[in-house]
Amino acid sequence: MIQVKSLSLISAAVLLCSVAHAQSEPSKPTYEKVVYENNGKTYVQKSLPVYVKFSVTPDGKNYPLKSSNHPEDANPLYLDTEGVNYIRSKWAVDPETGQPATPQREVMMELYADGLPPRTTHAFSGAPRYSNGGTVYFGKGLMVTLKATDGVSGVKETKYALGGSYSSYSSSISANSEGANSLFYYSADNVGNAEKTRSSAFTVDLTPPTTSHAIDGIVYNNTILAPSTQFKLSSNDNLSGVQTTYYSFDGGSNRNYGSTITMAGLSDGEHTLNYYSIDHVKNEATQQTFTFYLDKIAPEVSSSIVGDQFKGQYTYVSERTQFNLSATDNKAGVKNIYYRIDGKDRNTFSSDFKLPNELGVHTIKYDANDNVENLSKNHYLTVFLDNVKPVTSIEYGKPQFFHRDTLFINKETAIKLYPRDAHAGVKSTTYAVDGGSMKSYAQFNIPQEGYHTITFKSVDQVNNEEQTKTSNVFVDNTAPDIFVNFSIEPIGTKKEMKVYPEYVRMYIGATDKHVGTETILYSIDGEPLRAYSSPQTLDLSEVNRLKKNKKYSVRVVSRDKLGNESEQTFEFYVGRGE
Repeated sequence: MIQVKSLSLISAAVLLCSVAHAQSEPSKPTYEKVVYENNGKTYVQKSLPVYVKFSVTPDGKNYPLKSSNHPEDANPLYLDTEGVNYIRSKWAVDPETGQPATPQREVMMELYADGLPPRTTHAFSGAPRYSNGGTVYFGKGLMVTLKATDGVSGVKETKYALGGSYSSYSSSISANSEGANSLFYYSADNVGNAEKTRSSAFTVDLTPPTTSHAIDGIVYNNTILAPSTQFKLSSNDNLSGVQTTYYSFDGGSNRNYGSTITMAGLSDGEHTLNYYSIDHVKNEATQQTFTFYLDKIAPEVSSSIVGDQFKGQYTYVSERTQFNLSATDNKAGVKNIYYRIDGKDRNTFSSDFKLPNELGVHTIKYDANDNVENLSKNHYLTVFLDNVKPVTSIEYGKPQFFHRDTLFINKETAIKLYPRDAHAGVKSTTYAVDGGSMKSYAQFNIPQEGYHTITFKSVDQVNNEEQTKTSNVFVDNTAPDIFVNFSIEPIGTKKEMKVYPEYVRMYIGATDKHVGTETILYSIDGEPLRAYSSPQTLDLSEVNRLKKNKKYSVRVVSRDKLGNESEQTFEFYVGRGE
């Protein structure tokens, strides 16, 4: 019988560029639907008819296989399933015995149907890319890579056309023809399924833009400019368009051109304007230059901070910090230096000055003029005045116990300091124990038992110093004392151990000098520890565990409220003494 078994395949649509092509598709070859054999597998184009015949000898007569139920479905039959199909017989037969093979196995002969064309994708690389108004532009070095996949019989060939007829694709394609381009491509598989032509339209731009300058303002003898004079630049690009125009003065760093170029920041003397443009696919024009003389003389002014200061989110200073201003001039000499604090009254600088003692950001604006009234540009110094001292807190880890206004810890308890400063930040934190020398903070413990006094403080980054703080604590490293009592006196001894009668009861207790006992645990004859809660717990007669002339070993563990632990083992006999 014939049975078809499906093998699921996945197909996906490919998104193509939706822009207009620069040229039409060239003539595309046609492909014959065929049968293809490879690596012991047979592939048939899915729409082809399949005639199934058999013979009883290797070279004998062929007999067609027929279907009595539905003769119209056989000779030919058509494969309905993409991928693997099977011609099957229920059980394999041993050719020597003529009996079904053991173990039983089904006879399955594969025939692969392929009715889907390959899928081809393209990728651009090696060149800058820019899209505008539905047009895709590429710069120099553009390479196009095609990749084809087929789910059944495999890809036979990939064809492409770029400005001409179709060619066989073998490796990346160089696209270096300036202007509009159209790429057409497709793939065919080994049984004649050909993919619908795919295409991508793009434009190659290999030519840089052009730029020129114009002078707007006062100019003398074509090359001598006034401080108020400006430059204007104009640029043009025929394809992808101008992306950025750059300019610089005197070999300095490039700046992006906006609408005009001013003389701001240039000193008196000879200068060179450099400029060029780059289009959207990185074609860069040759730099243009224009040399001119700027007639401009003004003082140079600077500021400095004297005293406490720290560079962080702001430049932080203290109420003790002072400020100095200075200026130089290459011709007429400095007449006055002026400054304003927080936009208030203008002052003439004569000596170092302080800021108002107000927490927060302050801005000093300053400039200078020379003896011919050339005024410098405005300068700004922004600082944060921090007049608040840091705050340090102390934290004791575990174990700890608080009672009667006293905090108890032991030698294992970690002691941490937490300095905080909301502005300049903490510079240092120091501490001392019991009046010792102050040392830099790191997490610490106090090993010695008894009362202790910890002193600590912090200093911020601008030397505001916190008042020394004190914290008292008691270190308790001593475990509880364990004691036991029996409900009756011993009735004798055995091997130097006391002997008690069978009805004896054993009572356990523990005392702690400072923080009190938290837990008492016990174990009889090596069993797991259990909590001791009442005298009846150790009534050995009630738990029916006593035997005459038996030795008992009771291990007792006690912990105080800080976890300090003590342990004792008590051994005795129950029964008759010697």
